[in-house]
Amino acid sequence: MSPQIIASLCAVVLCLSACAATSNRPEDASKRGRLIYAKECAQCHGLAGEGGGPASLGLGGPAPDLVGLSQRNDGFFPREFVSRFVMGSLEKDDPDAAMPEFAKQGLRHVYPDGGADGEVLEADFEALLDYLASIQN
Repeated sequence: MSPQIIASLCAVVLCLSACAATSNRPEDASKRGRLIYAKECAQCHGLAGEGGGPASLGLGGPAPDLVGLSQRNDGFFPREFVSRFVMGSLEKDDPDAAMPEFAKQGLRHVYPDGGADGEVLEADFEALLDYLASIQN
């Protein structure tokens, strides 16, 4: 094979790998997480994550403030706790709480046609957690 062909193939491989790498940048995940938050969480937790979204009015109290999670946990975002709580794998203090268990219901607003069989895609959920971590005070 000639050096020109090898160089051309290498350039193509580098371009393709660069395209794949840019789609997984943290900024992209945070943007995706912001979209998921806006569709699935903002109705109760508010657009800024401070609680008291319009859908929380009939819940008997405001939805929790999500921007202060790190502040309430010695400056660390409790990613594992948030993950387990949102997915419904932690026992809640109030079993009748309005917080949906996303492991059971999926992302109904992100995938209104039931995409991914109603399941929460791991990449989507990680993007949501990345976004929540990014809005901490």
